[in-house]
Amino acid sequence: MPAIIAKEQSQIDTMLDKVKGKVERIMVDVMDDEFVPNTSLDFDFKFPSGFEYEAHLMVTNPLDWVRENGDKVDIVIIHIETLEDVGEAIEFVKKRGIKVSLAMRPETQVDTVLEHIKKIDGVLVMTADPGHYCEVFLSDTLDKIKKVREIDENIPIEVDGCMDPENVKLASGAGANIFATGSYIFKSEDVDKALKELRDA
Repeated sequence: MPAIIAKEQSQIDTMLDKVKGKVERIMVDVMDDEFVPNTSLDFDFKFPSGFEYEAHLMVTNPLDWVRENGDKVDIVIIHIETLEDVGEAIEFVKKRGIKVSLAMRPETQVDTVLEHIKKIDGVLVMTADPGHYCEVFLSDTLDKIKKVREIDENIPIEVDGCMDPENVKLASGAGANIFATGSYIFKSEDVDKALKELRDA
């Protein structure tokens, strides 16, 4: 699944045009330069039709974003580190008819998410430090994926961070089944080839 970082509307349009008709779902990274050292989607944006959208909220006040922009997406992914009352946040999102997943930074203990697993629609495991396209793949995060899969054999487990074909194989072997990647797709000179390589992995 393509993941996009955008600082203006033209970047959204350009990136999505490259994958139009080739994928069904898009991850959009939302960053406020507080929770992570970068910004993305901090403007009045519009999403082209033809895709399902999930918003990866790397912001200090995710529920404010849901309140203002939740109607533009199908799924929101909230970092558990930003929430004081996780159960209340899950209910807040679901009441708006939006699916909700919980994400965790690489250093966050997986048990903090597992206690809420029956209330959510998915889990996102960061396999690299959030905030930028791939820097370093953190292989010790694979143990988190395994632990989530041991607890729930059906829940969607998404991974984000340095997802090239080799790392997709590793994450898939650990139990993940959704793979978000930005740099491998959008930095490729041949998007079709990049997508095929990821799918074949």
